[in-house]
Amino acid sequence: MARVAVIGGGISGLGTALMLGRRGHSVTLFEQDARQAEEDLDQDFFHWHRPHVPQAVQPHSLLAPARTVLRTETPDVYADLLARGAREYHEFDWFHEHPPHRTGDEDLVTVRTRRIVLEAALAAAVQREPAIDVRQGRRVSALTIRDGHPPRVTGVQVGGDTHRADLVIDASGRRSPVPAWLTAAGCRPPVIDSHRAGIAYLCRWYRLRTDGPRDPGRVKTGSAVPFALAGVFPSDNDTFAVNLVLSTADPTRAALTDPAVFETAARRFPSTAAWLDLAPEPRSSVLAMAGLDNRWTALADNDGPIVTGLVNVGDSLVHTNPTMGQGIALGLRAAQ
Repeated sequence: MARVAVIGGGISGLGTALMLGRRGHSVTLFEQDARQAEEDLDQDFFHWHRPHVPQAVQPHSLLAPARTVLRTETPDVYADLLARGAREYHEFDWFHEHPPHRTGDEDLVTVRTRRIVLEAALAAAVQREPAIDVRQGRRVSALTIRDGHPPRVTGVQVGGDTHRADLVIDASGRRSPVPAWLTAAGCRPPVIDSHRAGIAYLCRWYRLRTDGPRDPGRVKTGSAVPFALAGVFPSDNDTFAVNLVLSTADPTRAALTDPAVFETAARRFPSTAAWLDLAPEPRSSVLAMAGLDNRWTALADNDGPIVTGLVNVGDSLVHTNPTMGQGIALGLRAAQ
């Protein structure tokens, strides 16, 4: 049995802690936010200010690999996810008749849900796991590192305390401080391959009215023109997001933070217009996210490992252009 310290309590941190705990290891998870996802999904989603996790309020669909990992490793979490309102959608349901079956077709299922629903299901499972100690509101400030060739990470600093660990997991996200901690401690720098995606994300959330139309009919969920993408993300519990993606070089993009301008622009696309024609109830302002990179951070270079005793997962390992929708799938696969 190993003693494991996990830095960060997002989806990758929760998933990693849960899978390690269920493999018999003793896990301590440190999360700087004193709050965690709980039972009131709307309160948590619409009213929890999370400046360190801007993607938390952006639309998500869980791709098939994320679903496969959850069903394989944590079937109770997957069942809880569906019980909280997430919905399965088979990619072949678009066709009037399914194409001839091939092995693996049964796994071509996305899960339509807000990110907060998965966070709540994972957090609940972690709280039930006796091998995991969750320390909310506890910010890791440094690593403890033992000299050697290569050096070895032996724990984390939390306030004035040192927490010893056989393995430290960096799940602190795309703004991880760990690379800076390593170089400050005299280690060779991690190898970072990064470039700007050059896009900005804007979305607004809606809820279908119980007394209104509920189905836009046979319309695709995405539309594209040379200067922008538009999409609809059907989600849990009658919510959905309208999403616009455009270049960060577009001088007009700031105007889209005005809800009236945003909806006028969204109605120029067939996919989003069809959903807005259902007269849904707006549930949020226009939520923007930019500064998006494709980045890979390796803890080894041409001379070998920079350190031992440290593994990065989730966005601290790799994050990608969000139009590909791979973030949660990659995070859960790394956790696995």
